[in-house]
Amino acid sequence: MRTLANKPLRADVAAGILAGVVGFVVIVMIWTTLVFPAPIVLGGGSTLTGNNISLTEHEWGFAQFAKGGPKICAVAGQSVNITLSNTGQNLHGFQIVYAGNFTRVDGQGLNSTDLLTPLGPPRHITIHITQPGTYYYICPVPGHRLKGMIAPCVVQSSC
Repeated sequence: MRTLANKPLRADVAAGILAGVVGFVVIVMIWTTLVFPAPIVLGGGSTLTGNNISLTEHEWGFAQFAKGGPKICAVAGQSVNITLSNTGQNLHGFQIVYAGNFTRVDGQGLNSTDLLTPLGPPRHITIHITQPGTYYYICPVPGHRLKGMIAPCVVQSSC
């Protein structure tokens, strides 16, 4: 192989140039994924109903940053007992929020500072929402909702 100066291109120089180009492409791909993440698909494909349900943090988020969790269907005015388990390595929380502005529904879920410890004991909470509508349950730890820890919680007259 000859260059413009009519000198041979050494194999090690060519390999270095090729490695640099491949490295640059990989960095651009990683940057693009971080800046433009995949859209969050809410619902995770299943619906949880009844007065007693269980969730682990890996069921409702962080699965490829796009899964979301199973939809919770609750009957308006009835209590739902939820058992939460954190089998992961990070702190996580659980809150019910309004769909429009992501503010917490009063008294529904854990306080933002009351988090589930990694590999800690299961936590039992009770939610009771009287107003029918679509809400979300989220992890209130900064950044976790944006990474997929969000799913719908639908409150209606029957499930």
